[in-house]
Amino acid sequence: MSGVVARSWLAALVALAALGAVCEPGTIRVTNRPPDPVLVDADGALDRAGVEALIAAVERERGRRFVQHPTLELLAPDDPRIPDRLAAARALEPCPRAGVAKWKPDAAGRCVVAASLEWIECVAPPDLEEARRALRRLFDAQEHPALARAAPLLPGDPGVALRALLAASANGATAHDGATALDLLELDTIDVERQDVPGDACVAIADHFLSAQSDPDAAFRRPPLSTKQLVSPQRYRAGERPLLLLGPPPTIAGCSVAADESVGVARLLAALVARGGSLRGTLLAAWQGDRGVRYACDDGHAPWLYAAEFADAKRAAAFASEVARLLPDDFAGPSVAEALARRVVVSSRDLDAPTARAWASSLTTAELVGFRGVE
Repeated sequence: MSGVVARSWLAALVALAALGAVCEPGTIRVTNRPPDPVLVDADGALDRAGVEALIAAVERERGRRFVQHPTLELLAPDDPRIPDRLAAARALEPCPRAGVAKWKPDAAGRCVVAASLEWIECVAPPDLEEARRALRRLFDAQEHPALARAAPLLPGDPGVALRALLAASANGATAHDGATALDLLELDTIDVERQDVPGDACVAIADHFLSAQSDPDAAFRRPPLSTKQLVSPQRYRAGERPLLLLGPPPTIAGCSVAADESVGVARLLAALVARGGSLRGTLLAAWQGDRGVRYACDDGHAPWLYAAEFADAKRAAAFASEVARLLPDDFAGPSVAEALARRVVVSSRDLDAPTARAWASSLTTAELVGFRGVE
């Protein structure tokens, strides 16, 4: 199987996700799916029976009951609490997006989990699928409250991994019998190229990860430590852990550190998909850890540094030649990339290259073994 190559990685995710819905030619599939619940009555008030039906549907889907039976509360479109709810929802987005989000007139129906993990709140009138996703997210949060509370706070790639896991579960991603075909999407055997696939690439990666698990609940008991584990379920099951690149960032006169965290495989792949082009997955299969530092300077400049560790010098050199296409938009502008044995350093052109080289060479490594405060 190692010689099999999926021509389009994201397209393969979508195609494999649909395998369970394929019928033999000439057959008709009959299901006993109950009608969709109605959440509000003709007057716009909550239909409690419909809400209870939706809660019961989520419990049937998960095979057990909520730890604490939830409720649904409606927020008026002009409710003053909405900006706080939006901020909490954005903190759970897997891949960060630039810009400041604001509620728009078409935001009616958006649903979020209350901070107490006891109910969900929806902007009236509630959207059924938004409410369903929020209830799934609440279900996971009640069963794994430490993980749910850590997810929006963890910086860098580990936080992206946890948030993507929660988002994929809320979308309804489930285990795939055998998972053999899905494991062909391992980094060693894929090509990545742009496709007109809707949705968040980081969530698509996590959908694939959960589908490749024989027991999706195990992923919450032992959450992935990096988005490389999401892309490579075999490596996750084998216990491969990412490396932390440790050491203080360089001091730059007139500048302060604006951000300092790992970037991760998912954000590198998402940047490639957004820009177009293609990439052999083997280039990132040897990725072991990375770190990006961005500065804000008094004169308006925003220099940055990026370093990554690889399993071998050959693929580090190959990554150095491609990295400009992979770094997220946070690392914008002309840059200089250099391979230093198994390590790659990239810096913006307004930063002294010897400084970047010295910083990357001085970094020490440590294995990330778990998240403090998470089960």
